[in-house]
Amino acid sequence: MKKILGWIFACTLVSAYFFVSISGNLTTERNRVAISLSDTNLGSSSLSIAVIGDIHLPEGPAPLLKLQNLMRDIKATQPDLVVFVGDYTASPRAIVDMSSHRENIINAMKLIDPLPRAVVLGNYESWSDPERWLYEFNRLDVDVMENQTRLVRTANGPVCIRGLGDKFTNRYKYVDYPAECQGLPQLTITHDPAGAFDKHMTGLVLAGHTHCGQVSLPLVGPLWVPSEAPSLAHCGFYQDKQRSVFVTSGVGTSILPVRFGAQSQWDELNIRWN
Repeated sequence: MKKILGWIFACTLVSAYFFVSISGNLTTERNRVAISLSDTNLGSSSLSIAVIGDIHLPEGPAPLLKLQNLMRDIKATQPDLVVFVGDYTASPRAIVDMSSHRENIINAMKLIDPLPRAVVLGNYESWSDPERWLYEFNRLDVDVMENQTRLVRTANGPVCIRGLGDKFTNRYKYVDYPAECQGLPQLTITHDPAGAFDKHMTGLVLAGHTHCGQVSLPLVGPLWVPSEAPSLAHCGFYQDKQRSVFVTSGVGTSILPVRFGAQSQWDELNIRWN
């Protein structure tokens, strides 16, 4: 009887641990990260960037309100730039009215106005009519990029942003910065961090897609990460001699509404070029 009670007690403790951990990981937090980069052609410059990825918003007023409140919270921190790195919708198969859902998501993203922003699509947008997403972003006056560059003006001066298509769904195409970007801070955003490992890629890249594994067990690590990026570039900050990559854990979930060992978060990057 004592052994049975002992097993019941142990199982209860383990269950409670997992419940508390999962609940905590599903609560979206603000993650502050300081990044120092060297660029001899740029001189001293700094930029604060809010990074939001993998929202995976379900239909309904409650999830929409939660997203709207998140946008207001981010706006209140007054970053120089807000970047959205894809996967805004939940599984398209779970959405009854994608047209209205798409419009609700884009209008919620506009709540950060007048802060400057940059937007790319993710694989879930590729799976729910990417051309319609591009059209609706433009119709609702939200500038979206796919294998393009833009000069974006921030409170800290102009920034050249290169928005590249999603590598996971074969919409990625490498493009170079134009001559007008010389001497300015340069930033690449894309969804799947695998795009950061194009042989031509240099500089700073911001990405999402991985959810930092979404379920990452102690000693074992993530159970599955759907990216061809090196494992060291699946979560957080990675740097080698050619590129610097930051991969956000993201806000939402996919497949299962569970996070363990991978916090739901948006990131406030404080970047300094020296």
